[in-house]
Amino acid sequence: MPILVTAFGPFGGRVENASSLALRELRRTMPEIRTRILPVDAVQAPARLRQAIQRIRPTAVIMLGESGKTKKIQLEQTAWNSKDFFIPDIAGRIYKSIPVRRGAAECTHSTLPLEKILSELLKKNHSVAMSENPGRYLCNQLFFCAMDFLSTNGLDIPAGFIHLPLEKDLATCRAADAIAEVIRILKNA
Repeated sequence: MPILVTAFGPFGGRVENASSLALRELRRTMPEIRTRILPVDAVQAPARLRQAIQRIRPTAVIMLGESGKTKKIQLEQTAWNSKDFFIPDIAGRIYKSIPVRRGAAECTHSTLPLEKILSELLKKNHSVAMSENPGRYLCNQLFFCAMDFLSTNGLDIPAGFIHLPLEKDLATCRAADAIAEVIRILKNA
């Protein structure tokens, strides 16, 4: 069964997103993966991800996003049940201090083998770090929604979120190479 890798489209007035650039590059070198580029839309992105998981039935889910606040690849450990948008999504929605899903836990955690991923990426000279703060924008929301969906539906597959630096701070080919290594780790787990 395939691995599902998602990325986000552009937002905030930008024409590209580092995550979708890396995903396009990755598709050229790993055509066996299944991919989705999701809109930076608080309603559509989670719905499309759930739909993709149901249709594809992946063996693992890797969600990608970009962060202008880091120059390192960030392996996100925790998704928070909180939406607190600093800018509107592409549909103009803005949320302030509300849960992603009412009644759900305060947080959930990545089920990717993060320690192994960190170790292997460092061996390959990637600039990478663990992170407990995926923000409270769409990246965090999607991460929380995915983990909540997998858990509530009894789907025991590795899943998690990885933030990539902006393309100006990490070349697309280098970002794609790092994600390809993550996929190889998951295939060999």
